[in-house]
Amino acid sequence: MIYIEKSAENLPLALKVAKENEVVLVDDGFVPEDTKRNILISSSRNNYVHRCPATKIYRCCNYYVTDAAEGCPFDCSYCILQSYLNHSYIKVYGDTDAIVTEIRELASKGERVRLGTGELSDSLALDNILGLSEILVPVINEYDNVQFELKTKSANISKLFNLNPKNIVVSWSLNPEHVIKREEHGAASLKARLNAAKELSAYGYKVSFHFDPVIYYEGFEKDYDELIELLAAHVNESDVQFISVSTFRFIPELLSSVREKFGGSMLLKGDYTKGLDGKMRYFKPLRAHMLRSVTGSIRKRWKNAFMYFCMEHSSLWEKLMGFDPGEREELESLFPFIRMK
Repeated sequence: MIYIEKSAENLPLALKVAKENEVVLVDDGFVPEDTKRNILISSSRNNYVHRCPATKIYRCCNYYVTDAAEGCPFDCSYCILQSYLNHSYIKVYGDTDAIVTEIRELASKGERVRLGTGELSDSLALDNILGLSEILVPVINEYDNVQFELKTKSANISKLFNLNPKNIVVSWSLNPEHVIKREEHGAASLKARLNAAKELSAYGYKVSFHFDPVIYYEGFEKDYDELIELLAAHVNESDVQFISVSTFRFIPELLSSVREKFGGSMLLKGDYTKGLDGKMRYFKPLRAHMLRSVTGSIRKRWKNAFMYFCMEHSSLWEKLMGFDPGEREELESLFPFIRMK
């Protein structure tokens, strides 16, 4: 169900959604049933564009995020949102003009910016309903210094074929199919994600992939290698903008939510230690093995694709990549920027 606060009914996104969908107008302060099937378009304001909060000690790539929505229709066992948000319904900010203004303010500084919408929500899971891509992508394409990422676990790409792919990267989080079935509830199948990536790259979009989180279990090496073999059969290396790799990490409170909601989760079988940032992680020698295994599988197929570790320690960069990328701006400067053919 889609609910719109009365104070939001004339805001740009509310008008757009109401024109294309059946909606219910509600009083301000209305709280929908706390289920992922419900969407609330709100007039409340936010600091929409900001740096990724990252974490201390571990290497950060100076990414910027746009928080146009909070919540996700998928129910991944490892998702930090179940500890970070106090609701399961999807809250969407209706004042897209304000969001666009903040994007323009950041872009107008003239510095190279990597920006995306996939931190507090899935960028495309509800795009058929909200159409945020239709609002944001044309604005992004006005600026040559902005690269915009749409990050998803869906195959909901229909609206993207009506847009210019100029400065846009569409990325997918990937895991082996049996991990998706056990841990990424409601998300698109691996086959659907790979087919979507193939279609969009053929259309002209740059595509990217996040092996994050890599989850440990006996035999993971073979499964991730087969996944990467399948990926390489669907997508050409020349169409890949970047690839991130990182192992499962979480705030300590998350595991109690996993036990309560997902009793059969593979995550409950892991051995973890508290990292330097207070997050729980696999022990360092195991993390090194996992990262080496996945990056090695990628390099067997794609010799030159840009890879980076998300929120991993400099010592692992040095051990596995041969160098320390430095912090924020230093690491960000290594990223390839879109150059249209």
